[in-house]
Amino acid sequence: MKPILTIAAISDIHVNKYPIEKGFFERVNDTADLLIIGGDMNNGKKEEVEHFLDLVSGVRIPMVIVFGNHDCDTDNIEGIKEMLLKNPLIKTLDGEYVEYELNGKKLGIAGAKGFGGGFTPYRMASRGEQATKSFVEEEDREVLKLEAALHRMDSAMPDFKIALTHWAAFEETIEGESRELYIPLGSSRLGDAIEQVTPHLALSGHAHHGPQGIKKARGKISACNIAYRVNEGKMPLFDFLPDGDVVLRHLESH
Repeated sequence: MKPILTIAAISDIHVNKYPIEKGFFERVNDTADLLIIGGDMNNGKKEEVEHFLDLVSGVRIPMVIVFGNHDCDTDNIEGIKEMLLKNPLIKTLDGEYVEYELNGKKLGIAGAKGFGGGFTPYRMASRGEQATKSFVEEEDREVLKLEAALHRMDSAMPDFKIALTHWAAFEETIEGESRELYIPLGSSRLGDAIEQVTPHLALSGHAHHGPQGIKKARGKISACNIAYRVNEGKMPLFDFLPDGDVVLRHLESH
């Protein structure tokens, strides 16, 4: 079955860590209609952001970006946004919704950074010392951002819907990581919000040792870990089919 549209999506590329070249991104021009970057591009340093922008400078299709924890290292997200948006093909989502018309169909993407907190029933409690409360308050803020973006997407009723976070929204996308790390790896509250709008695809990263492939989160939501290392350095491509199904394949490296 021929796909209606194809989305390329990758996260956790850590340009200061992995030897990624411009060709890794430029090859999506001939294989995808849109490129998603799911956070952790760099550590927020100006020279690293410039390096990332150089890597994607040959991309000719729209790009959608959410931030990850490492991008926030310098506490200068607004400055990074300003740098990224100098490329007119880039849109950043920090609790926003964006829509594209691709091949005669509307694709909607709702995105936010997300945060940790753990997965029911083993979640952080908002009791105790202030440091713990501050952690949960950050989770609250990110969940509210995501909910707002998802609500706008649901109201817009695009033909295809993608929920995008950096932190994991579903346990199924981080299986293989140590259970002790589940609290800082994601939040089931993100998943609760996503479940309400039943997107065609939920994308996240953050867990470098999670499972490869599309998982049926909570038995019904197609969810995938798009981290660079999880996908063995290959670009994931998601084909959206006429029957509403989504199929994953990988763009082989040269």
